[in-house]
Amino acid sequence: MEGKAYEEAPLRFGTNLGLLLDIHDSYLENPDSVSEEMRTLFESLGTSQDGGLDDNAKQNVKGMLRLLDEIRLFGHLKADIYPVYKPDIKNAPALDFKSHGISEELLKDVPASLVSPHLGSLYENANEAFNHLYEVYTGPIAYEFMHINDSKERTWLKKTIENQDEVNLTSEEKIELFKLLSKVEGFEKYLHKNFVGAKRFSIEGLDTLVPMFDHLLALMAEKEIPNLQIGMAHRGRLNVLTHVLQKPYEMMLSEFMHTDPMKFLPEDDSLTLTSGWAGDVKYHLGGSKTRTDKGIEQQITLANNPSHLEVVSPVIQGKTRAEQESTDRNGFPELDFNRSLAVMVHGDAAFAAQGVVFETLNLGNLDGYRTGGSIHIIANNRIGFTTEEFDARSTDHASAAALSFDLPVFHVNADKPEHVMRAMELAFRYRQEFNKDAVINLIGYRRFGHNEMDEPSTTNPMLYREVKAHDTIEHIYGNQLIEEKIISKEEKEDIIDNAFKRMREAHDKIDKNDTVIKSSIAVPETIQEGLSNDEEPEITRERLEEINDALFGYPEDFTVFKKLRQVLDRRKLPFEDDSALVDWAHAEALAFATITQDGTPIRLTGQDSQRGTFAHRHAVLHDSETGEEFIPLHHVPDAKATFDIHNSPLSEAAVVGFDYGYNVENKEAMVIWEAQYGDFANMAQVYFDNFMSSGNEKWGETSGFTLFLPHGQEGQGPEHSSARLERFLHLCANYNMTVANLTSTANYFYLLRRQAKYLNTEKMRPLVIMTPKSLLRNQMVSDPLDAFIGNHFREIIVEEHDKSKVKKVVLAHGKMAVDLLAHHRDNPSDEVVIVRIEQLYPFPDEDIKALLESIENLDEVRFVQEEPKNMGAYSSVLPKILDILPENVKRSYVGRPVSSSPAEGDAETYKRIQQNIIENAMKVQEDE
Repeated sequence: MEGKAYEEAPLRFGTNLGLLLDIHDSYLENPDSVSEEMRTLFESLGTSQDGGLDDNAKQNVKGMLRLLDEIRLFGHLKADIYPVYKPDIKNAPALDFKSHGISEELLKDVPASLVSPHLGSLYENANEAFNHLYEVYTGPIAYEFMHINDSKERTWLKKTIENQDEVNLTSEEKIELFKLLSKVEGFEKYLHKNFVGAKRFSIEGLDTLVPMFDHLLALMAEKEIPNLQIGMAHRGRLNVLTHVLQKPYEMMLSEFMHTDPMKFLPEDDSLTLTSGWAGDVKYHLGGSKTRTDKGIEQQITLANNPSHLEVVSPVIQGKTRAEQESTDRNGFPELDFNRSLAVMVHGDAAFAAQGVVFETLNLGNLDGYRTGGSIHIIANNRIGFTTEEFDARSTDHASAAALSFDLPVFHVNADKPEHVMRAMELAFRYRQEFNKDAVINLIGYRRFGHNEMDEPSTTNPMLYREVKAHDTIEHIYGNQLIEEKIISKEEKEDIIDNAFKRMREAHDKIDKNDTVIKSSIAVPETIQEGLSNDEEPEITRERLEEINDALFGYPEDFTVFKKLRQVLDRRKLPFEDDSALVDWAHAEALAFATITQDGTPIRLTGQDSQRGTFAHRHAVLHDSETGEEFIPLHHVPDAKATFDIHNSPLSEAAVVGFDYGYNVENKEAMVIWEAQYGDFANMAQVYFDNFMSSGNEKWGETSGFTLFLPHGQEGQGPEHSSARLERFLHLCANYNMTVANLTSTANYFYLLRRQAKYLNTEKMRPLVIMTPKSLLRNQMVSDPLDAFIGNHFREIIVEEHDKSKVKKVVLAHGKMAVDLLAHHRDNPSDEVVIVRIEQLYPFPDEDIKALLESIENLDEVRFVQEEPKNMGAYSSVLPKILDILPENVKRSYVGRPVSSSPAEGDAETYKRIQQNIIENAMKVQEDE
């Protein structure tokens, strides 16, 4: 049995006493058949008269194994990780020898290596090793990692944690740490004294968060990681801006005084602060700083974030991925995890309760979203507004969600600055070793209420009785340094006073009368300029044909599924037969190919986007014999940029946030999120409301993020019928985005190209397309190849008509317009002309106005839609129609009445109602 791998398994992996007894039987037969450590163990334990282990020895073995596991598993429940208000944890196991029936004297005769092999050279015996482990696992840092499935990770964590030296900085390092803590604390105290009642969401109680970041930058510099992306909510944000991004005190104080902070912007261009023309509260704003104090040039970015606390988390992940990728090549992007690192600072109540946290954690190991491991810091102040832990979650720790993803959690006492630095080191080292997320639960408190105007003792008297009696960190750590004889009491007071004096000096530089309070807000002229629809002569038949041929360049040994090959082969026909048409997916593929040829990378994600929800795209082909993948768009001739497409997890919020963040960071990329059905966008509404539509006006944050939202009434019931077009139109103002509902594949081609053209320019803006479902293969939507040659995007499409005979103009968009067009072709009338509104925002009022004014006998303009009257486009476009309606011309609405549900539930009822709408919209006489 010598050399068998399981010999040491019981001591490494748990309470498998039976296996240990099997080894003992081998020992009885031949002591030399087991390892030396096992012989020592059995000799120490003793045997009964029959040669087996006696009951006392068995109890010691079971107790040792159980205690070893429980110290590692449950030490965090007894750890010194709470500065104040330690919770009463029920049913926590006792982690002592007595309760486990272990003889302390016996352990003194057992080698330390039998407790853990890596402790053998450090301690004399098992007794010392157990005591060491108890101190490690119940100290100011506590650990949860035994849930991790990967044995390599567990072993690495055990060795790393259990072999650590005592936390011990040099005297110089301790003094620098104390100086930084004094600045952090002094900043908060100065604001509290001089701007009484002003909201700042103080960091006090979690002050060590700032030194954590400073230490992380040093660790990153050692690995030459040049970019740090930070996402956090309000708590401590101003302090992070000031002491991590090094925003000058003068700028921060100016914001409190309503004077111009930009007068104090560093002249070396190392700090970038953006703000929209309407602005936002100071604790939502971010910035970007270039620092060189750690030996390399490092870019630190704090993302803008609204009051929805956790929604910035996937945005940060997307920004980080954008920094990690190189996209100036054909094929997939090149990914380097050491180009950027993401850190998310979470609130304890929010981390436990917000679903987007779980969604974001789930992205960690997915090919389309992974960033090589992020560091999550839970800024744990033990309370959410006024809600305490026992009402905020069902778990002992706020970090419990991380356990579901096999992530290690390091709990650390925020009042132990040196241990906080150690926790950051462990998290960073784990990230570098395994390219996985790590979680630090930084446990402190909140010195004041949710904001500085609250009195928390009214709702949380027991917690705040302890908080008010508790010293601040500068005194706790300063006194520790005095006890260690590193500084004197006078030096401590001087350091604290100097931090306060620096704030006073900055304050004195600001002219309080130089206020910049606005009485009105002007929208920049460049924002109000529309996007031009110039013809594109570079789109030639030859170029498109070369692309199309390349899309069929399958490898010789690649077998396309027979039925699919027949479908794809139809895409050859428009280049062989002028009567053949280019359908939606074909037009899209040609557009994507030309865009990558022009040097614009494309990233497209969504649930089932590779094939397409409606089996139309087939951007990724699968060999029907081997399962191998082939991506035709990776073989476009002369492509200068990547095409990246991923099926997303069944998540909307985190995926939308991720891709929005990606585009904010890489403004040259065309980033597209496709909903499986348009109404799935409901689950990500916060990103449309708080980021995509308003980010530029609030924060000066621009993006060209594109949404594909399948939309249209087709008898499928209330869900999967509407992408809630009305919601996006209600978010439109100041030319903040483009909203379209198309009826032409050539128009789709050119709209995509127009969107790509304006990326990374002042006119860049998001694009929302209500994409089709049944129209994907509809011949009335498909265009001949000639429509793609040297053309341009058309904001409206007007059917040929005789102006002298027209009396009724019908305005419609999307599938409704196509249904009307089909009826009109079967029932022609010169008195009616259909205008297809392809772009709903910005509304093409000038083009429609010119058309209406050109029709002399016009007596009625009808707006027709398939959505209920209180939904769809009607309420948004009605004021615009009224503004351009010629005098004495009647205006009418034709469509479904108001409804609280977006569609009927019965398919046959749908058909009847839809037919009635079509007939009423197209009738010529009122009495018909």
